[in-house]
Amino acid sequence: MTINTRRLSGVLLLAVATAGSAAAQPGSAQYPPPTGQSSGVVPSVAPLSDANAFPNGRPTAAIGQGAVDRVSGQVRLASEQTPDPYGTLTGLPVAQSTPGLPAGSYPSPFYTDGPGCAGPLGRNGRIAYDLYSYTGPTFALGEGRLARQLQTGWMVGGGGRSLFFNPEHDAAWAVDLGLSYQFNRGSVGNFTTLELRQVPITIGNTQIPRPDILAPLAIRGLSRTNFNYGVGRDWWYRGPGTVGLENGMNFRLGGTVGGRWGTAHIDLVPQDIAANGDYARRQGVTHGLFLESHATVEVPMGAWILFGGLRTEWSYDWMNLIPPLQGNLHNINVLLTAGIRF
Repeated sequence: MTINTRRLSGVLLLAVATAGSAAAQPGSAQYPPPTGQSSGVVPSVAPLSDANAFPNGRPTAAIGQGAVDRVSGQVRLASEQTPDPYGTLTGLPVAQSTPGLPAGSYPSPFYTDGPGCAGPLGRNGRIAYDLYSYTGPTFALGEGRLARQLQTGWMVGGGGRSLFFNPEHDAAWAVDLGLSYQFNRGSVGNFTTLELRQVPITIGNTQIPRPDILAPLAIRGLSRTNFNYGVGRDWWYRGPGTVGLENGMNFRLGGTVGGRWGTAHIDLVPQDIAANGDYARRQGVTHGLFLESHATVEVPMGAWILFGGLRTEWSYDWMNLIPPLQGNLHNINVLLTAGIRF
């Protein structure tokens, strides 16, 4: 019994070993050999027949010489290279015929409907900004006695203009906002009967107001501080007037129509100083209109433009500071102006 069991075990082991050797043979259909050019342990992957055939959707910049190829390629001297940031980003040559771009600039690769981020907005010209100041004499005119008692004064002011250029950049609409101050000295020796506000009488802790009286007064000076607002138009006569496009000295003509709102006060000197004191003042709100024209010479200074020239104004102010005297005034202002554009 023991001998038969041992013989049966040996027969089974021999059968298993024979089956394993047969399955490991090269001709066995159970394990076919790997295909391709390599017969190593790792199955090979056959390359594409066309090295330039890329999957659909591959970006344009990757076709041909890619960024990695340009970086790892042969090193060239800086003097042999031409800066091309547009080509570096897109892999395409820059469009040399793109109009309206300053020298050295490139169109944006992400903005395909125009010349780039520095180009026109809304299919119109660019938007620029002026910061300016001015100063010069101001002449008060009119038929009333107030105008005749005021001498030539002085005016200072400044502000900013938003310029909305046309596509050619040689004309622009302008929105103007600013501040101004005018002072005209009066004729101290020329007295006129005007309303005078009397100082209240103080009795204990109580103030008793007194009515206005008519008294001879002389005008010592008139001061006006105004907020100015207007809309205008500018023209350039030697090419575009924007930063980056203006080439060399340029010449501009323009004008503005607008309004003024502010405060004015007039200083008065009473004739009877003993009875009425030595100083009186009347103050009130003033409104006005103005028309101005300007002519400037401009010089580009890289990222900004310097300009200077002449500004002339006519204005009309409504005031009722010293009744019963008529207080409205015509003004002619001749001003030197200077500023920058960016």
